[in-house]
Amino acid sequence: MMRALTSPRARRIAVAFLAGATFAALPAPARAGEKIAVLVLATADKDRDLADNLTEVIIAFAARHGGFEIAGKEEFRARLGVESEQRAQACLDDISCLGRAGVSLGVRRIVAGSVGTRGKRVLFNLNLDNVQDGRVESRVFRLVEGGVDDLIKAVQEASVELFRPRVEPGKIQVASDPPGARVSIDNAYLGVTPLISPTLIAGKHDVRVEATDRFPWTSRVEVRPSEELQIRLSPDNLPRRRRWPGRVATASTTVAVAALASGGFFGVLSQLQPSGDSREAAMQDLDQKRSFARAANISFIVGGAAAAVALYHFIRYHDDIFGRAEHYEESP
Repeated sequence: MMRALTSPRARRIAVAFLAGATFAALPAPARAGEKIAVLVLATADKDRDLADNLTEVIIAFAARHGGFEIAGKEEFRARLGVESEQRAQACLDDISCLGRAGVSLGVRRIVAGSVGTRGKRVLFNLNLDNVQDGRVESRVFRLVEGGVDDLIKAVQEASVELFRPRVEPGKIQVASDPPGARVSIDNAYLGVTPLISPTLIAGKHDVRVEATDRFPWTSRVEVRPSEELQIRLSPDNLPRRRRWPGRVATASTTVAVAALASGGFFGVLSQLQPSGDSREAAMQDLDQKRSFARAANISFIVGGAAAAVALYHFIRYHDDIFGRAEHYEESP
């Protein structure tokens, strides 16, 4: 059964195990790294030893995992120019105050945080501050309730997360001629050109641009971290889609169907046996059936011609009538 971290002795044991487990889990440094400073402060006097030990564990992690050169802890505390823990913590929460200390130490990034115990729980938060750019690169927060093993796991995970490289998002800017084309990225409609997308995760994205009476433009593009990819489409990228071939093909098909149906109807009538009460009536009925036969032939000719016209337009202007098959090709 794990012991709760309720006494200074238990906390010292925890840190000892913590340092050993952290060293065991880390790879050897790959290269000499930049110089950084690390300082974790206690939220209460009773936790000062725990804060110092936690600082040492993070220093060990940074030195072994990233090959960082570490500024001295006591030197860093002195460069803050404050005496009390409360004022020091206030400085750690202020990027400009950290920046002054960072300049004097010759560091670009600082790991700053605080730790405290609340009964059986340990609460700590860590920031990786870029004092040169004046921004927080990474932030972790943990509330640990349990024993030594729980604290070991939490600090290991927090340290890995704190130094994990962050992939900055990018954007896509789309302009078109003509303007006002509709833009979709990854099947999500965003608006009309000219357009700047919201931030996008770095990597591959499917872009679709479509305009009225034009064929759409589609492509799979790569967005790089912190960059704004510019896409400028000319009329050649959005070629016109002709509407008249569809109307001609539809009308021709309608005429062909009607003519062939009429031809079939007249053809059936022309094949009936002549009838009449007299010879004269029979001859008149025969002439009528001959007229039906001529009408059937004319209808079949008209229907065939209309069908040929429709077939030609369906084949010749297939893309204009049915649209183009879309697929997202990789952009160079």
